[in-house]
Amino acid sequence: MRPAQFKSRSILSHQGEDCTSFWLILDGTVQLRAISFEGQNTVISSFGPGEIIGAFSDSQSFNYDICALSSLSTLEISGVQLAKIVREHSDIGAGLSRIYAGQLDVVLDRFSSRVALSAMGRFYKELLRCAEGLDTVSPPPVVTALALVAQTTRETGSRALSNLERRGIIERHPDHLKIVSRGMLEDLIV
Repeated sequence: MRPAQFKSRSILSHQGEDCTSFWLILDGTVQLRAISFEGQNTVISSFGPGEIIGAFSDSQSFNYDICALSSLSTLEISGVQLAKIVREHSDIGAGLSRIYAGQLDVVLDRFSSRVALSAMGRFYKELLRCAEGLDTVSPPPVVTALALVAQTTRETGSRALSNLERRGIIERHPDHLKIVSRGMLEDLIV
């Protein structure tokens, strides 16, 4: 296992190419993005510190890009080495299983939101997720990035944010966004 650093917007693994590495994220965020035949970019999920991504055991070909969303610090190990360690130390395998289960839950939640929620509802849900249980998002979210994660357009995201501000549910400030009424925001997730 060795430390590995990646610059913002670096691609750790390209869609369709073989990947032999496994990463434990120490600092920063990776995003899984799939590009359709029509060229549409879809965010599958994002992972941050303490989470894992990559090939487990032999080389794998993923149906998505693994992209550094910000500067990224990781510990990198080959998938083959990791598989050997897990066979010898079941407690490590159990820990990895718990992390994978949590990541699967996030992906399934995003998928069910895509199926069950309106575009604005998905945007509102992602805004609440960015707040991480607090009443502020600092720095304020970039509408285009938040819309991409919510799998909607920048225009829809902008309309949704303006709607919240007009209704007094949020307040925009230069250095943060304040959620004035979490309950009203939660009620709009439909």
